[in-house]
Order: sequence, then C-alpha cells, then structure tokens
Amino acid sequence: MNRRQLISQAMGTLGAGAAMGLSLSAAAAAQPFTRQSAGGPPGGRAAFMRRYMRRPGRKNVLAWAPVKNGVQHNSISHAISLMEQLGYASELYDTYIHTDSQPVTLHGLVGSYGQSVMGRDLNNYDAILCIGVREVYLTDQQRADLLEFVRNGGGFVAVHAASTMFLPWNFGKSRDEEAACGRAFKRWPEFNEMLGAEFVEHPYGVIEAPVVVDDPRFPATRFLPAKFNLRDEMYEFKNFSRKKMDVVLRLDTSGLNIDRRGLSDQTADWPLAWAKTYGKGRVFYCALGHARATWDIPDIQRIYFEALRWALRLEDAEVPAHPMRQVSSAAVNLPPAPPPSGPQWALAVGQRLSSAE
Repeated sequence: MNRRQLISQAMGTLGAGAAMGLSLSAAAAAQPFTRQSAGGPPGGRAAFMRRYMRRPGRKNVLAWAPVKNGVQHNSISHAISLMEQLGYASELYDTYIHTDSQPVTLHGLVGSYGQSVMGRDLNNYDAILCIGVREVYLTDQQRADLLEFVRNGGGFVAVHAASTMFLPWNFGKSRDEEAACGRAFKRWPEFNEMLGAEFVEHPYGVIEAPVVVDDPRFPATRFLPAKFNLRDEMYEFKNFSRKKMDVVLRLDTSGLNIDRRGLSDQTADWPLAWAKTYGKGRVFYCALGHARATWDIPDIQRIYFEALRWALRLEDAEVPAHPMRQVSSAAVNLPPAPPPSGPQWALAVGQRLSSAE
C-alpha cells in the first residue's frame, strides 16, 4: 500500500482529523533531514520534530543506559521503569529509553547505513537520566554534543555506575597494562569535570552504613531524616571540590576501616550525592542504587524524582558550596518498600504463586 492509499484508508476509518495528522507525519517523514535552529524558519523535518515529538505541558527525558561493555547491573531496568512510571503518574515528563547512544547528538539521527532516521536527538530532550556502565563509546562529535547540551541548559541526572561510563573495564591498571589487554579505552576527563568528581572504587562492596544528609534544603534530600541507614554499594570518589558543588549526601565513615579505602586522598569526607551547575545546565549525581531492592525504597525513588524535577527546571533551588555538616543524631531506618501495586488480576496471580510455595 502506497502513502496515498494509506491516507485514503485512514480518512475512512479514523476520520478527517486523524487522517490529517497522519498526512502531516507522512509528508514530514518523506522530506530530507535539514537541521534548523529552534529559532529558524518554519517548515521542514526539523520543525515537525519540534512540534510533534513532545506532548504539550510535558518535558522530555532521555533515559540513557548504555551497558554494552560493562557490568549490566540487575537494578538498571527496574530503575528506569520506575522513573518512567513516576513521570507518567505525575504528568510532568515523558521518558524515552535507550540502551544505545544514537540519540546523543545535536545533529539528527543517522541509521546503520547512513540514512536519516525519524527520532529524537538531544535537541528534543530537556534532561538526560543516565545509568550507563564502563567503556561507553561515543564519537568525538558526540562527546562535544553531550557537553554542549548540558552547558546550554540541559539537565543531567546520573545514577550510580554512570560515574564509571568513561573508564576502561580494567580500570586501575597502568596504561601499558591496559594496552596489553587490548582495551586501551579513551578516557574523558571533561566528563568528570562536568559530573563533578572521578570514580575511585567501591572498597567495601555492598555494606550497610549510615548516610548523612549534608544539605537538608535541597529538593532531593529535604524530606529525608538527618541520618539514615542504607544497605548499598558505596562508591568512593576523588578529584572533587566542595567549592564547586553542593554535596547533599555523604557516607558516615566513623564506623568504617579507612585503611581499606582506595586511591582517594580524602579522609572523612565521602560524598555520595551532589548537585552543581555546568554552564547553564543542572547536574545531579547520586551513587545510590546498585541493588534492585534499593530502588524499591520509596525515599530512594523520591531522591531521583526530585533531582530530575530540579534538573528539568520544574523547581528551583540554590546549590551553595558548604563544609561537611555534622549530625549528632542516631541513624534511623527508612520506611520499607510498600506491597506491590497494580491491576488486581496481576496481583492475584502473584498471591496464588506465593501461597503455593
């Protein structure tokens, strides 16, 4: 069936209004891709993309989870599905999920054979929710486009292993050892500068330890108790400066054996989450979220939801530099995960299976 027949059929079954939309879509898809700025002349495929690739009143979020060369954490799919659902339920943003890096460009999408592809590039997104892992390949142009996107006002919310995305798999070895392994991955110091710190290691593995709210005024932490217990994989960082970012969560190291720490030159200061600006953009990073069970905790979900709202400019907040906050109160437990929710027919199946075990 050709395009004319398709539109004719649509007019008979969907009505003239729906068919008009289909006709516009088909016509726009048939045009060659010509990139235009947001203030450029109307018409063409770029104008179609700006008008039809987002819903009125909602922001667009790219959930970017490239994991091809890294440890594919069990939590990643669960985390993305939860964040998508929170945007859907709140009606604040629509989430578009990619495990590839095709949308990380400001120059239109290109397919496997060099053809232009109808889809969203960074021009069509307001923020990136980033959950990638190790050795993520981007071209030099894509790297430049990603930094430009954030620098010009885009949001960037990075989750847990996203701080490892531009490190080699065999991180910690010398450059000669990396080359001998055939894995001399191209590091990207500018990404660490944008993010705010450099990943070192997780020297304790998964442990239960107190987490201190270092800035109780920030939207992503103001609902939390001053100190809370959490079982998770606590990442360690170096090359960070409190003068350049607002540390909102840190690990309480008073009960840990500091001798087990990795390459960091810090002592008691162990940031776990922070907010900062990069040019006109807003950047938030949080190391929490290694385990699937961590994402079932409502307060952990809310940390990332509120951070994404801030990154999307749906809420304003200052990100002042400040010294470590001393909290004398005892750590408390966060409210546990609620029972599963969903359609009754699905819940009934799960209940029957549980009772049969």
